[in-house]
Order: sequence, then structure tokens, then C-alpha cells
Amino acid sequence: MSNVLFISEQKLRDNTPISDNVQTSELRYCIQNAQTINIQETLGTKLYNKMIDLVETNDITGSTYSNYKLLLNTYIQPTTIAYSYYYGLDNFLVKFVNIGLVSNSSEQGSAIDFKTFQFIKSNAKEIAEFQDNLMRRYLCFNTALYPEYTLMDNLWELPAERGSAFKSSMVLPQTPPYPNWYGPVTPKNP
Repeated sequence: MSNVLFISEQKLRDNTPISDNVQTSELRYCIQNAQTINIQETLGTKLYNKMIDLVETNDITGSTYSNYKLLLNTYIQPTTIAYSYYYGLDNFLVKFVNIGLVSNSSEQGSAIDFKTFQFIKSNAKEIAEFQDNLMRRYLCFNTALYPEYTLMDNLWELPAERGSAFKSSMVLPQTPPYPNWYGPVTPKNP
């Protein structure tokens, strides 16, 4: 995993219901997972590495890379925030300690039931996927601005995933392939 983050831990806190008492190391782990898994899948290895390099060297702030800065601020960061929160929900529910895996609880709050947790987790995933699809659509229509998006030099590099931005969960009824598919049409007598 790269040590370069597209968002800060504080930005994640500021844009989600995560409280300030959550340890920075836990948030960093969630951000790294979101970047490595979801952002890299959407961008592909070439563009992902380009973005990491631009952020690490701070070249992204220059006018030469204004398109990359737009991509980072408008699409990568909101998607990273959404997926980081999604991954964090599991980490905030349970903890590994010396005695094993335990459920988090506190004196100030009460535990939620599993059905409520599933609802919150599902909602977080839908928001993350929506943000991801916005980024995919933007990249599909602006491939000329990001040449690394369509490049893949080595077989071990992850190609950019473009398809899900245009998939629909809606199913439309199909029309019959032939006019008389349901049998001959007989005219009604007047």
C-alpha cells in the first residue's frame, strides 16, 4: 500500500459522521483500503500511479496538471471519502484485542442491532458506488485529458474499469422479434 493519501484523516472526519475520538491509524487504514481497492480499480494502475506521484511531489498544484487536480478534487476525493466510510463501518463495529474479537461499546451510547447496521452499511455502499460511477462517467467522456486512463503496458497492471458507469439495474420488457410472435392477428368484425 502507498503511504500517499488522496484525503486526510481530518477530511474524512469532516465529511462523515465519524467522531474526533476515532484513532487516526484506524482512519488511515480505511482510506488506504478505499484507494487501493476501489480508486485503483476505477482509474487503472497507470492513472492511479500518476495521481499518487502528482500528490506525493505536490506537482498537482501546478497549472500544468490542472485537469488532474480537477479529477482529484471533484471525483477522487468524494469517492475515497465514501468508500473509506463504508470500510470503516466494519472496523468501528468490532475490534481485535488480546482476548480476541470484541464488539465495541461505550457508556455514552447503546449498541445498534444488526439489521440497523446492515441498513447503514448498505446506504454507505450505495453512496460510494454513486460517487464512483460519477467518476467513471467523467473519465469515459474525458479520456483525452488523461492519457494514462487508457494505457496498460504490462499484464500485471490493472486496467481501468469503465463498464459499470453505464450499467442499469432497470430491466425493460423486450418487444417480440417478429410482428406475429403471439400468433396471427385477426381483425374484428364491425
